[in-house]
Amino acid sequence: MDCEHYREMLSGLIDNELNPEEANTVNQHLSRCTECRAEYDALVEHSDKLNSLSFREPQDIAMENFWRLPFSGFARNAGLILVIVGYLLLVAYGFTNFFLNPEEDLIGKIALAALIIGGLIVFGMALIERLTAYKTDPYKEIDR
Repeated sequence: MDCEHYREMLSGLIDNELNPEEANTVNQHLSRCTECRAEYDALVEHSDKLNSLSFREPQDIAMENFWRLPFSGFARNAGLILVIVGYLLLVAYGFTNFFLNPEEDLIGKIALAALIIGGLIVFGMALIERLTAYKTDPYKEIDR
């Protein structure tokens, strides 16, 4: 056979995708053909370089550096606190107006109170479970 047939199989040999018979045939050809051997060696070198590359995107590194800046943590926390406080104030305002409005039905008030209390219970249980799991999480030190 010609060298072109063997050159097509070189990447399969490097990646261990050939069956033993094919690998043996290609290795025998490589021991006789200096041109194919040179191409195989170049492919192995390039494959090693590709395998040593990091899979982290430049954007990931830039974002990590951004969040490490001194003002970033403060800004993030301040923004989060402001959003939560604003949301809670709006919800409290809406609920107090709803519950204090004499025109609203008692059934609606009870249903809404049940939804709020049930939601708070579910949220509290999920939060407790997450915090408990975090304490014993063996993978918490790994970047995700």
